[in-house]
Amino acid sequence: MTQVLVFAPHPDDETLGCGGSIAHHTARGRCVNIVFLTSGEQGVADTGPQLAGGLREREAQAAAGKLGVAPGNVHFLRFPDGGLNPMDRAQFLQVLRTVRQLRPEVVYLPHAADASHDHQQAFRLVWRGLEKCASGSYPQAGSRHWVGTVLAYEVWSAIGTPSFLQHLAPVHLDAKRAALSCYSTQVKGVGEADYAGEGGIALTRFRGAMSVGGHCEAFAVPRCPRRARQGVGQWSQRADPPHVRR
Repeated sequence: MTQVLVFAPHPDDETLGCGGSIAHHTARGRCVNIVFLTSGEQGVADTGPQLAGGLREREAQAAAGKLGVAPGNVHFLRFPDGGLNPMDRAQFLQVLRTVRQLRPEVVYLPHAADASHDHQQAFRLVWRGLEKCASGSYPQAGSRHWVGTVLAYEVWSAIGTPSFLQHLAPVHLDAKRAALSCYSTQVKGVGEADYAGEGGIALTRFRGAMSVGGHCEAFAVPRCPRRARQGVGQWSQRADPPHVRR
């Protein structure tokens, strides 16, 4: 069974960036864990951080269930919202420990240039952990482990040239919609971003329209050695990138 680990800076990023892919994995019996770096406690209008964090964690649990993820496979590290720091030793060690404990074959994380400071810092923090994961360094964080495949998803800004597209079957797109609908605290007012409904599906429709039709999720691929490709399923080789998996 392929072990899949998804890192999200805040609750909802996992669904926006790769919710359909998560549903794709769980439908095939693969074990998916989701790790939320923060609880998004600064992201609910007129609500204090302590209350907001609890609200968003409950939304995240409900959304994960819509994507087929078991309740025990949803984890909250509770780093400060707006305070992700790849040079913070405690944050780095916790990420490293998490990867070594869960021992995934595939890791998802935000792409390095996503238009959110927290998302960029999340990439750097997780990537630092992945760089050290297979080394003999930091034995206090567990035994070494190599992650063969790393896929970086898009949320706030599109990837310029995606290297890989996951085609979404209708049932997996429906699961993504259902998961987005769980994030009621993220329904914004007039003049603010609104992606808790069809807005969160728009980028997948664009990606499909520009490639194979239907809906797709797009990824940069920071790491995917040839020997690891079987870990994420069959990759279709095309004359030109991006690659598309159905």
